Amino acid sequence: MRTLFISILVVSATSLFGQDKFNHDRNWVANGDFETLEGKKLKRPGGILYATGWESPTKKSADLFSEGAPVESNVSSPKNLAGEQSALSGTNYAGMRIWSYQNKEPRTYLQAKLAKQMKKDSLYCVKFYVSLGDLSKYAAGEIGAYIGKQRVEKDDESSLTYEVKVPNLRTNIQDDMFSWQGVCGVYEAAGTEQYLVLGNFAANEKTPNVKTKRPKGESRPQVFSAYYYVDNVELYPIKNRGECTCEQLDKAESEYIFSRKGTINPSLKPAEKVDAQVFYFKRFQRSFDTSMEPWLADMVAHMKEDAAVKVKLVGHMDATEMERTRVRPDLLTLAKERAEAVKAALVEAGIDAARITVEARAADEPADTGGTEVGMSKNRRVEVELVK
Repeated sequence: MRTLFISILVVSATSLFGQDKFNHDRNWVANGDFETLEGKKLKRPGGILYATGWESPTKKSADLFSEGAPVESNVSSPKNLAGEQSALSGTNYAGMRIWSYQNKEPRTYLQAKLAKQMKKDSLYCVKFYVSLGDLSKYAAGEIGAYIGKQRVEKDDESSLTYEVKVPNLRTNIQDDMFSWQGVCGVYEAAGTEQYLVLGNFAANEKTPNVKTKRPKGESRPQVFSAYYYVDNVELYPIKNRGECTCEQLDKAESEYIFSRKGTINPSLKPAEKVDAQVFYFKRFQRSFDTSMEPWLADMVAHMKEDAAVKVKLVGHMDATEMERTRVRPDLLTLAKERAEAVKAALVEAGIDAARITVEARAADEPADTGGTEVGMSKNRRVEVELVK
């Protein structure tokens, strides 16, 4: 039985989520991907002010997470105070509390000044991405954007209650802890608006919410609130409403690569830790992906710790790849090539090749039978089996 849980992570350099597709030039939100930092090194929660151009409009500050922050700070990436998630693009992202049980914890908001003032009756696309924190006991709706003429500044922690028009439908509960989900909407300007605020502006009792389950592999207790990571915030002028969509989520599905969520139980023996390893691939990918290197390093360490451990690497494909072999016979060996790629990486890291065998099972043993793109991304894998 595998002891690790899994999360979806887009890591391709050519991914539609990547920096090449996050259009800084058209974006009226400076530093919408939270990559530009200023001031002292990020060391504690409430650090949104470290992200250039961003602030919190209420006394309770929103959070900023970065791969450059110390792990013990609780604001590092991917693991931090709210769970575990990697940035949609780059290395940083923000976080805010949308809702809490009986309103016991204050909400937080993100505010930025736009690069230009809006023009009356003009249309603008507002787009950002959210992912529910793993330690949230609740998921909630009413995530939206308020656009105003003046900077919002409150000296207390009370919730904001402004009229929100983006998106029009905010009852959709964002309950995905594993991938980034788009929130999009069109705003028709009254004229001279220049400030954007993200958060929940509805009354607590009017905010739709549901309970969630803590992901397997996550041992920390959940909190009685709905906390969301936020990344890739955009606002830009459009000519018609059809130009503003979140369709790139669907278009990028083939770029999904699964990566573990959580950690291996440290009490396990080295052989058991090796047996828990799985390596994942993008669609049609043969080579070992650099995103898997941390787990490769773990496996190498455990195999060196117990020299008696021998493994069989079993390569798999997804159904789309298997179907494509009808017109692309070169893909018939894809599953085995993936296993060979993992073996090569292990050997390069110092493991004797004699301790490793490879095998391919094509698409015969899917890890997920749901048939969705996300589900099939679980099936593009190399599993590790112990050899006695």
